[in-house]
Parts: sequence; C-alpha cells; structure tokens
Amino acid sequence: MAAPKGFHYYEGVLFYDLLFPVPSLEAVKEFQVREDDVFLATYPKSGTTWTAEILSLIRNSDDIDSIDKVPLLKRVPCIELVNPEENCIPELKLLETMGSPRYIRTHLIKRLLPCEIFTAKPKVVYVARNPKDVLISYYEFKLHPWSWEEYFDNFLKGNVCYGSWFENVEYWWEHRNDDNVLFVFYEDMIRDLKGHVRKIADFLNKPLDEATLNEITRRSSFDVMKENPNANFKAPFGDGLRLLRRGKPGIWKSRLTEAENEAIEKAFSRRMQEIKIEFSFYS
Repeated sequence: MAAPKGFHYYEGVLFYDLLFPVPSLEAVKEFQVREDDVFLATYPKSGTTWTAEILSLIRNSDDIDSIDKVPLLKRVPCIELVNPEENCIPELKLLETMGSPRYIRTHLIKRLLPCEIFTAKPKVVYVARNPKDVLISYYEFKLHPWSWEEYFDNFLKGNVCYGSWFENVEYWWEHRNDDNVLFVFYEDMIRDLKGHVRKIADFLNKPLDEATLNEITRRSSFDVMKENPNANFKAPFGDGLRLLRRGKPGIWKSRLTEAENEAIEKAFSRRMQEIKIEFSFYS
C-alpha cells in the first residue's frame, strides 16, 4: 500500500515524514533505557499532554515554580519525535543528555518501542481513552491528509499515523497488573483529578503533602493548563492547533451518525470484550 504524500510506512505503521523520519524511528529501538526512567505511553489524543504536565509537576514537586518557563516538550520529551522547531534534532538526542530520572513520552506500539524497555523495566504510566472520542479528537488534530469519510475508514482499519488504537491499548492493558505499570483511564482522571495525581505520585514513590497535592491538582486542571503556553503549545503541522482543546468525555455523541457509531461498535466492541476492557461514555 502506498503512503499518502508526506507520509511513509515503517514496519507497516503510518508516520508523518516531517516529525518521524525512518532514522529516528530506527534509533528508538536501540535507545538505552535506564531502570529509573519513567515512560508515559498513550495513543495520540488520549490525555498525553495533560498527564505529562502532571508527571513533570510531581517530578519537581520540591520546587514547582522552577519549571514554569520550561516548555513541556523539554521536560517530558517524545522519544520518537523530530521537532522541526528545534532544527529537526531528534528528541532522543535530548534524552541522552538528561539526568535521571528521565520522564519520556511515546505513542509507539509495543514492537516499535526501545528493546530495553522490556528488560530494564522502567515505570510506565499508560493512559487510555474511549476510542470514539479519540477518533473525533485525532481527526480534528489534522495529522492526516483525508476527508472525514476517508479518515473514519482508515482509523477503523488502523491505517492512521501511529497505527491501530486497539493494538496500542491492548498490550498495556494485558500488562496492567505488572509492578512497573500503572494503567489509568482518561475519563477517570477527569472524574477525580486529585485522586489520580495522588495515585500517580504514589506509583512513582513521590508521596505528596496535602498542600503540594492541591497545588499540582490546580496547575494540572484543564482550565489552567489551557492558558499555559509552555504546556498548551501549538502543533508544528497542519493548522497549528493547540494540543489542549475541549478536554470533555463523550464528544462523539454529538458528532457521529448512528451508522458511524455502529461501524465503530462492529470494529472494536467484540475485541474489547475479549480482553475485558470497558470505557466510560462508550455507549
């Protein structure tokens, strides 16, 4: 299958040429993982920026104000990304120079991740979001060249940038009980942000006093983050959309037709039942 103009396939997965060139993706596999690394893994548009800010605030909980002027991409780099606004230097080059513990984000499926992630066993926070809302949000993010109808069909087939939503989620769901994995749901984070900040901090062995917990919860609220240009930066492609937009669950209900909803149900529901994963706002 030929990739659309401006895109390429790497090991059967579609990627955007400008941001994810083949040499960068190949280098990711050989990346040296440290045992004290912390990975944030998600499928795109599943609360990645939001959770990265929470992780960064927890990491710097002794001096939260010190990170105010540091862009989030510098604090929690995306390992597979080549940033065109930084002279196209791969983010993994930045990671190689960072002190421990490094906080690292990724959207890659299991077979494209660093090989050492499975032997060094760093801590991994995985965030999963209702696929119906992911479909809408990812379409609006414009990391594709298609009309709505074309995009919808390709999303269900897993033929979008970063590949299959289900393949991404399935691996980490199956490993959700591993000691080094914390699997959380986007919708649950919205419902109880403070509780999830505490849960993540405890998982990272960074217990927070009540005052710090409250401040991190405040700073990582959607309304505060949306006004923070170092967290809610513009995407370096498409229409330059801000990464944080609505932050509401169940957006699909006002966007999908009955036929489109039935198509998603047919594509995902049986497989979700097989692995026993359920999402809020799915029906």
